[in-house]
Amino acid sequence: MSKKNKRTFFGGIRHMAIAKKITLLYGGIFSFSLFIISLFMTLNITAIQQHNIRRELTYTISNIENYLKQGKKLSNEALRGLLDNKYVEICVYDQIEDCFYYSHFGEGPSLIQSQEFNLQKDNGNLVKDEELREKRKKAFEEDGFKITVQKESAGNSTEYILENNRNQQLMLISTSIPTKDRVYRVEAFKLIDINSNFLKGFIVKLTMIDFIGIFCAFLIGRYISRRMLQPVEAIRSAAERITIEDLSQRIDTDGPDDEMKELTVTFNSMIDRLESSFQRQNQFVSDASHELRTPISVIQGYANLINRWGKSDPDILQESIDSILTETEHMSALIRKLLFLAKGDQNRMLVQKQSVTLNEIANEIVKELEILEVNRQVIFDGQDKAEIWGDSDLIKQLLWIHAENALKYTKDGDLITIRVWKDKKNAYVSVGDNGAGISKEHLGKIFDRFYRVDQSRNKGISGTGLGLSIAKWIVDSHFGQISVESQEGKGTTFTNAFPLIMRPKKEELKKES
Repeated sequence: MSKKNKRTFFGGIRHMAIAKKITLLYGGIFSFSLFIISLFMTLNITAIQQHNIRRELTYTISNIENYLKQGKKLSNEALRGLLDNKYVEICVYDQIEDCFYYSHFGEGPSLIQSQEFNLQKDNGNLVKDEELREKRKKAFEEDGFKITVQKESAGNSTEYILENNRNQQLMLISTSIPTKDRVYRVEAFKLIDINSNFLKGFIVKLTMIDFIGIFCAFLIGRYISRRMLQPVEAIRSAAERITIEDLSQRIDTDGPDDEMKELTVTFNSMIDRLESSFQRQNQFVSDASHELRTPISVIQGYANLINRWGKSDPDILQESIDSILTETEHMSALIRKLLFLAKGDQNRMLVQKQSVTLNEIANEIVKELEILEVNRQVIFDGQDKAEIWGDSDLIKQLLWIHAENALKYTKDGDLITIRVWKDKKNAYVSVGDNGAGISKEHLGKIFDRFYRVDQSRNKGISGTGLGLSIAKWIVDSHFGQISVESQEGKGTTFTNAFPLIMRPKKEELKKES
């Protein structure tokens, strides 16, 4: 295969549908496993059969040995009674009596009758004669058998695997059993009924089973892949149905707690966030349009008034100009705040952080309030020096938002308190007043954009409802937290917490030096 074709082949797999990949992977793994198992069975079927026959022959010889060592008299009937397997043939040669005992009826097989049992003794120990092996080999050949395997086993046993001209194999174990007064020669054999024809048939059947198994594996793999990818298909269908006008579509989360369910829950959660974001955006646009519509209507009304009567009436002209300037200033402030929040939402706001001291910034706010002669009693409590990593301009803007709110909702002569303190981890700056306060039903919504307490509207207090939203963004951009405590009619306190700049202790500096 050329490199081009190879790239095309793997490229085709890489761009294949996930369902097809799962089917191919499942079917391939199953097919490979089935091939390995079949190969192992084919290679070991003969060895397994020989092991079973060897165990049967050894067990039969062991029964005969136990019988002879008990001093019992051996006969053909007794020999047949010792056999547990009727397919095992036994021949026992008694050296003293010079006779044979067989486990079968009638004449013995030619294989056993033709064997010569020449036993010799050397200092009372039984040994094997090398000439005996040659004679036995010739005898096997005369009977049409050839020795394919011959090995010595434990004790005086010899194991043979014999094969005749009809491709039939048998296993023969020859051993000697010494007793008190004599020595017996015992031979046991059994036909190995796995021949080449059987093996060929076995391989053919096993191959057919493998093909059927592989075919079923790919069918099952296809079914499993479709079942597994049903949530993905549901997500795809839901994604097609979702539009900006309709974000209510969700996927059913019934089923087992698996990765697909987690994916479905994550997708639904994403749509929830998108829906919430679109709702906030729509609300934002609606509120912004409402806030801009009012000053534009006022400007348009005064412009029409000037056009009709203001040219000849100086009082109407001056009143119209003042109102237009006021509404223009209001619109300008609103647009600046909207642009600030828009840049913050898009992460385009430049935040230049450095080491700043909250005490210094809070002290600047106090001095500016005194210069403005706000007719309020301003108290500053900043004994603890609190350093944070932040943007001094944004922190000052944050404190001015709280200070302006305190000015709006307090009367002349009321108290405004600015405090700075710290603990082991955080620095805190708070702005409190003893003004109108906020009811509990409104506390959870005051940081929403364009949200203004209805009571403040009735008082005719100016504002856009964006100040606290900007304050919260500034605190969040400094990895801090903002909280509010308020009681209606008793006042409000906003507290801002920022992480302290952790400086090494003097002992640590000495160790480093």
